[in-house]
Amino acid sequence: MRNIYMTIGDVSKIYGISKQTILYYEKLGLFPPAKIEENGYRYYTLEECYRLEIILTLKKLNLSLKDIQDYVEHRGTHMLKTLLEDARYGFDREINDLYTNKMNLERTLFNLERYLKIPQNRLFFGMKEESFYALTPYDATETGKKKVFTLIEHQAQLLKEVPFKELKIGMAIDGESYEKGDITNYSHYCTDVGFDYEGDKEIVTRPRGMYLEMFYTGLYEEQAQWMYDKVSSYLSYESLQISGPVYIEPVRNYWTETDRNSYLYKITVPVEE
Repeated sequence: MRNIYMTIGDVSKIYGISKQTILYYEKLGLFPPAKIEENGYRYYTLEECYRLEIILTLKKLNLSLKDIQDYVEHRGTHMLKTLLEDARYGFDREINDLYTNKMNLERTLFNLERYLKIPQNRLFFGMKEESFYALTPYDATETGKKKVFTLIEHQAQLLKEVPFKELKIGMAIDGESYEKGDITNYSHYCTDVGFDYEGDKEIVTRPRGMYLEMFYTGLYEEQAQWMYDKVSSYLSYESLQISGPVYIEPVRNYWTETDRNSYLYKITVPVEE
């Protein structure tokens, strides 16, 4: 049986893969034929079929063709064990990513429903759990293309690093500056990335605690003063003070709106007695 030859057409038909794929594997040195005639016809024996069986099976583990080639050329029990352990680790990572994506999807659906019903232009006071923000320093001297690049580079890096999540870029203002009325003196671009972020950007934790929060439609700069007056009045009446950075974030943005004036924002102010 080991002396029986098959053509590339035979192998293609039996295994359900194209001739182009077989030739590509050959070009990589992964699946050489048993012999090539002068006319260019390729022939394969049972030994090549066994090799192809290993290749096609290992591909189901999402292994690279290089790793598969290393294995088929030096295969053995211990090497197979190492290869499968690496594949198992890869699947564990994929399962974790799928779980994270599903949780973020569920959270996004919940928030979509919530923000359709949320009252606007009204202060809410209460306990909020901790959040985790990726930061990029804001430079007020930047203008034009440079400013746009800083903004989109902040988002583009997170897009590569974060599993499924509707990334919403906001602005942070130092709490002391805000309390003094410096209400557009931004310190950072900020994006809530969740507790499981593993990327390279600077992360700060917005701690669990008491917060003032208000939702509003439209651009922050056009409404910053009356919101500041409202926050200040509340702080004075309740004998509270700002205890950390103030965050201005969209909760509905270009993901759902085509007109910036229809964006829904929230301002979150940490407070303490």
